[in-house]
Amino acid sequence: MAQTVVVSGGGSGIGRAVAVTLAGSARHVTVVGRRAGPLETLAATHPDTIDLVAADVSTPDGAQHVLDHLDGSGHTCTGVVAAAGGLSPVSEPGDNLAAVAGGWQAAFRSNVLTAVLLVEALTPALRDASGRVVLLSSVAALRGSGSGPYGAMKAALHAWMFDLARDLGRHGGTANAVAPGFVPDTEFWDGHLDDELIRRKSLETLVGRPGTPGEVASLIAWLLGPDGGWVTGQVLSPNGGSTLGR
Repeated sequence: MAQTVVVSGGGSGIGRAVAVTLAGSARHVTVVGRRAGPLETLAATHPDTIDLVAADVSTPDGAQHVLDHLDGSGHTCTGVVAAAGGLSPVSEPGDNLAAVAGGWQAAFRSNVLTAVLLVEALTPALRDASGRVVLLSSVAALRGSGSGPYGAMKAALHAWMFDLARDLGRHGGTANAVAPGFVPDTEFWDGHLDDELIRRKSLETLVGRPGTPGEVASLIAWLLGPDGGWVTGQVLSPNGGSTLGR
């Protein structure tokens, strides 16, 4: 069977950059996302190496659909990049508890279940292939997100990744989390960016500038590549020095 790396959240941002980076190095990529339009645009750029699946992997049916697609296409999964996720509405002072619970549950679905359900669906194939898993986290998991559940949800991925690394390690595989700092060229920041925010966030780094999706994608591609097989159970944070190693 042909081998593929599954990338969720691949229609935009860092997920898209990962798919393009892998496809550019002749890796076959199965890109997963909820919106067919961006996926089709991406697949058209690399028709021989990018396959696409429109699915919501925060649901069991969506994750199962990805597995069924791979089985039907004759591809076996050798790696997963779980990049789906994003912000959910943050409760405001005075919101009732139902609104608070709803916001946290939405954040859990979009940032935790999207990774857990997809990886769980593909775990048998990953074990057989000594596969690699990379979970897309955030620097907010290391220092908090200021308000709301986002940082806590990303931090939950770290603890799960440690267990996943132990499991896959018994089969020669790896699992890691990548926790980027400020990368403005993504849909995550749509509606939140202005020149002052970019200036302030840039000054928080030691190198005086934001990161790019391509820089994060190159680290993820290395973890999936031939030289990354001895790095596992780690949280790697490309953040320009805004948060120092610990």
